[in-house]
Amino acid sequence: MDNNGQQIQLENQVKKLTSLHPSDSLKDYINIIRANLFMVVIIFIASVLATVLYVTSARDIYKATTTLKISKPQGSILTGALLPEFQEFQNDRYISNEIEILKSYKIRELTATTLLDSFKTHPNKSDFYHILSKTEEGIQEPIPLISLAKALGGIVSVNQKRGLDIVEISAESPSKYEAKLIADVYANAYLNYSLIFSRREVTAIREFLEEEKANKSNELANAETALMDYMQRGGVIFLDEYSKNLVNQISSYDAAKDATEVELKTKQRAYDQVKVELEKIDANLPTYIESKISEPYFIELQKKVAELEIQKEIDVSVPKDESLKQRVILEYDKKLEPLKKSLKEKEEIVRAGIYTNTPEERKDLAQKFLDLGIEIQSQKAKLGSLSRMLNKYESEFAKIPDKSIELARLQRAKQSSEKLYLTLEEKYQEALINERSQLGNVNIIDEAQPPTSPSKPNRQLIIIAGSILGLALGIGFAFLRNYLDRSIKTPEDLENRGISVLAWVPSIEELRELGSSHIEFIVANKPTASASESFKALRTRVSFSKLEEVPLKSIVITSSIPAEGKTTVALNLAGSFAQADKKVLLLDCDLRKPRIHSIFESQRFPGLSDYLFGNVSLGDITRTTKVENLYYITSGTIPPNPSEMLGSKQMKEFLESVKKIYDYIIVDSPPFISVTDAEILSRLCDGTIIVIQASKTPMDAFAKTYERIMTSDPSKFLGTVLNNFNFKAMYGYYYNYYYYYSKPETSKVKDLKTKGKVKTLD
Repeated sequence: MDNNGQQIQLENQVKKLTSLHPSDSLKDYINIIRANLFMVVIIFIASVLATVLYVTSARDIYKATTTLKISKPQGSILTGALLPEFQEFQNDRYISNEIEILKSYKIRELTATTLLDSFKTHPNKSDFYHILSKTEEGIQEPIPLISLAKALGGIVSVNQKRGLDIVEISAESPSKYEAKLIADVYANAYLNYSLIFSRREVTAIREFLEEEKANKSNELANAETALMDYMQRGGVIFLDEYSKNLVNQISSYDAAKDATEVELKTKQRAYDQVKVELEKIDANLPTYIESKISEPYFIELQKKVAELEIQKEIDVSVPKDESLKQRVILEYDKKLEPLKKSLKEKEEIVRAGIYTNTPEERKDLAQKFLDLGIEIQSQKAKLGSLSRMLNKYESEFAKIPDKSIELARLQRAKQSSEKLYLTLEEKYQEALINERSQLGNVNIIDEAQPPTSPSKPNRQLIIIAGSILGLALGIGFAFLRNYLDRSIKTPEDLENRGISVLAWVPSIEELRELGSSHIEFIVANKPTASASESFKALRTRVSFSKLEEVPLKSIVITSSIPAEGKTTVALNLAGSFAQADKKVLLLDCDLRKPRIHSIFESQRFPGLSDYLFGNVSLGDITRTTKVENLYYITSGTIPPNPSEMLGSKQMKEFLESVKKIYDYIIVDSPPFISVTDAEILSRLCDGTIIVIQASKTPMDAFAKTYERIMTSDPSKFLGTVLNNFNFKAMYGYYYNYYYYYSKPETSKVKDLKTKGKVKTLD
């Protein structure tokens, strides 16, 4: 592969190194959880304890439910839906609208008013919770009306049973009595409001008729008083038969005219009310309907029908013979039938046109508006006919002799008022019956029952949910920590990115009893430890890492950042080679912060720098250890220019000379990123090993080190060593097998006997 190809391959590998998580698998996720198991358990326990504390201190909440049935008002055949499915949709929509009314502030205010009245009369104030407000003096008082109305929004819930016209009103409270009371009062407040709303039209008519009846009662009383005063003054007491009949006839028409005017006012008030509601939905629709019912042909038909109806009443009242009356009625009915038929056909055409052009949600109001409009036009036509008929009789009335005219006027006024009053009384009683018979569209099916057990909190469910939440939070913390943590944690983090891992060195907690002066030289001080086995494995893999004609002799041990354990790795790798009957030199080339001399508890100088300056001989700086075949050279006097000294001709000649003496030269160097010393040594030596401390070394720092080594000479990179790797945390029960074979035999027997699992060990 040419240089360009190698460069591109290196760049791709570096990009792969710096990517966050290139190939997470289920195994990786399990390892993440295992690595953070302690924190996961702590968070889980804390969540469970918090949940238990909450459920033990939480107040019991009781729930009472009142069930209602809400029916949509029935319309006419024209306002009904053509399809049953659409009718069902309309019902659902109507119920949804009613539910919104149930949730409105108006209903809550009505409920709050009744609840406060109940609170005042209830003997035991402790039966209340939401309504009760304790003052600083300990006095039990109700909360203000506005506050209670607002609070009911959170206390009461309204829900429709799916597919049914059934609505449930539920109230929650720590008090059983209060929960039942609120549910029942809320349902009754809505029931009364709905009843008043459904009666609003008949109520308005009844109130209007009541007012008119009172006025006409006063007018009748005044007319009777005036007639009595006239008679007491000694005027004409009797009218002749003609005058009497004329007065009776005119008073009947006066009463009919006044009754028609009252009826017209009643219809006009209802008409104006519906018009306002219809204009809120569609401002143009009332104008369209009015234009249709105000057509001249339509009005003319109504006028002719009204005139014939009045003339019919006059002609029927004249003959005494019953058969003659029936004959007159039949004659007028023949004249009226075609006119009424034409009028009916015209009405149906107008209705059909409005029904076709009006959206479904507006049809009820439009139909009512049309009916009232037609009735008003009919009443106006009747009123006009009565007025014209009265004008004819007025001319006859004026011909009554002067002596009788005043008495005739008084009797006319009295009879007109009396007949009108009786008509109004009849219509008022009819309106009163209609109002009281209007039952509304809401029925209470089931009143709330006193709850026997609390509905909240569901302690078992809360504990389960809290446990699941705690586990989720713990696992979430582990993954978040892993996502934010850019350090190298496992060998797979490197191998998945194409980086060779020569060995991983476990934690050395088992050597703590050796003391700080001996803990680092593991292969010498405790050769049976698991860490020692790791260094032996490293020795084997380094030995076979390069199979070339020129043997691998000088190896640089470096790291990306300080304190990653490179000196410990260099020391134990050198010791492992020495134990394998190889003559090994451990060379301390960290001329800035050397440590080899402190490990062996010797003087730092004379050392390497003193030799390079020519002050001492090779024999003066070479020192022996208790391990056979292992020698070491300290750093010596720290020079002012370590990089220049390590890159000098003398250093190169020194390395060539010691290669002839020793099988392996293990070079301990400074961190790669901090200074250029390690890069210089990497060029001079045969191979380079990068030490990485698990869960500490940032991937970015390692990527820079790796890139510089590979750019310099890829063939010299031997691989990496993952130091201080917590094998047990990452790989779980596999650790038991590793531990079993890595522990010394005596320790295994002792441990097994302690556990009582074996009596003897072969």
